[in-house]
Amino acid sequence: MVTAAREAPLDVAVSDGRISAILAPGSDAAAERELDAAGCLVMPGGIDTHTHARWPFDGKRTQDGFAGAGRSAAVGGTTTLVDFVPQLDPGQRLLDAAHDRIDEVEAESPVDVALHPILNRVDDQVLADIGEVIAAGLTSFKMYTTYSDKRVDDGQIWVLMQEIVRHRGLPGFHAENHDIIGIATERSAALGHVALSDFPETRPGIAEAAAIETVSLMARKLNSAVYIFHVSGQEAFDAVLHGNQAPGGRVFAETCTHYLAFNDSVFSRDDAWKFVITPPIRGAADQDALWRGIRDGQVTSVGSDHCAYPASAKSEHPYDHRLVPPGAAGIEHRTPVLWDEAVNCRGLSPSQFVDISATRAARALGLYPQKGTVAVGADADLVVLDPEAAWTGADFPAATFDTFSLYDDRKGKGRPKHVFSRGRQVVDSFAFTGRPGDGKFVARSRHPRLR
Repeated sequence: MVTAAREAPLDVAVSDGRISAILAPGSDAAAERELDAAGCLVMPGGIDTHTHARWPFDGKRTQDGFAGAGRSAAVGGTTTLVDFVPQLDPGQRLLDAAHDRIDEVEAESPVDVALHPILNRVDDQVLADIGEVIAAGLTSFKMYTTYSDKRVDDGQIWVLMQEIVRHRGLPGFHAENHDIIGIATERSAALGHVALSDFPETRPGIAEAAAIETVSLMARKLNSAVYIFHVSGQEAFDAVLHGNQAPGGRVFAETCTHYLAFNDSVFSRDDAWKFVITPPIRGAADQDALWRGIRDGQVTSVGSDHCAYPASAKSEHPYDHRLVPPGAAGIEHRTPVLWDEAVNCRGLSPSQFVDISATRAARALGLYPQKGTVAVGADADLVVLDPEAAWTGADFPAATFDTFSLYDDRKGKGRPKHVFSRGRQVVDSFAFTGRPGDGKFVARSRHPRLR
């Protein structure tokens, strides 16, 4: 059995969806069913902090719903998703949008799902609803500092953050400076630099760093932590470190599987369109900085940033990065790729893997100790991982038939063999056995003020 704190040969007992006992091997305990996990590691299910199931784009939606996304997550060893309440349509109440998304989750998902509401405007109704959605267990939020159709400006951010913190919620950000990106994109296009290989120069690391510095300063003034989605490299990570070193600062840094598994050489590939993701995948030195942050405990979580666009929509404009919808599918590969990179390639211990795969995220997002650990009373979200099982990218089913994978040519070792979600077996000998609708919306605890 492996947790973030220890590795030991132990037996785990499950009753009524929760862990009921942790016993020394050979203890005199009877069960209706026993599973022999010899040669494997029993660990808490992974927590993917950043997914987009059935996501709106260009007046359409991605083709996967929570049924497909949850199936792929489970086979990949993820038992809890943290998805989003999409940005509000004109006139739509935040509270209504949240309840609609919860209904989607509970009708479709085979694994548990928590939700980050997206805030894209400031008005009296939104401000009144923030406290209600936090009380309902949607305690972390996402705001965009860029994209003209999504962003809130600094003044709006300040107003929204005050209301979130007043109700002990956690403000979170897609943090890139809008003006820097705008001028960089404009100047690049004026030079005719619109190829996929030109994409990273239009969203430089300084744009991330500037936005992180701004929102983390606001958070400190409000005695609040702040959550930064998809930190991509050294400059952004330095801004996170600066925020954490400042008096009263607490910046939770999420990175993503693709930033840990790839570097900017992907933009010279024939299928470079797959890798147009915001912020961009950066250089090898940036990748190394993120891994140091994982090892040192400064990176909080790893999400997939899963967004299963139809392959036809993603690949339609391979000669102009401005026309490629940003994002990629990847919910199914998060755990096996993270394990292979962390343990087999980078030499992290199984306990360090559990910490970054599940425990730190659970603590930061108000899921702990219900999720993210193997402990008496915790949900029986368990992965039995065979560390010797070889795999290829094709071994993990996509969330929908009409999407693409970043990991087609990836090979690795270490694969979830059995997976349990609240005691229900959803993967048996590598095969999905779960049922849509068995997953639940997970209400999360409020966040403490920092002082």
